[in-house]
Amino acid sequence: MFRILIAEDDAALRQMFCRVLSRSGFDPIPVADGQEALEVLEKEFVDLIVSDIMMPRVDGYELVQTLRDSGSSIPVLMITAKDRFQDLQLGFLSGTDDFMVKPVNVNEMVLRINALLRRAQMI
Repeated sequence: MFRILIAEDDAALRQMFCRVLSRSGFDPIPVADGQEALEVLEKEFVDLIVSDIMMPRVDGYELVQTLRDSGSSIPVLMITAKDRFQDLQLGFLSGTDDFMVKPVNVNEMVLRINALLRRAQMI
């Protein structure tokens, strides 16, 4: 079972993502911000990260940049309300693998997660 770290500061959205992922056969690990995500990653293995951008303490850009600077290749799906091209560009430049804009179609999110996991297994 793939373990998916969900970094989202909106509690209701975080719970919904976890519920959808559980029903789709994943093991979700919920955290409220990028700092909590980094703390979990120090102790536990995860297969993929779903991260919001705008979070307190450590935002999504900083989370992904920290991971990439440390040599981590964990796939990251960034989900955000920010929909300007510059936000998308900054997300990809920081090292994210895919990007979705809120409101998110959760069925599409699951498809994207499966695609990212499939690609990661090929490498």
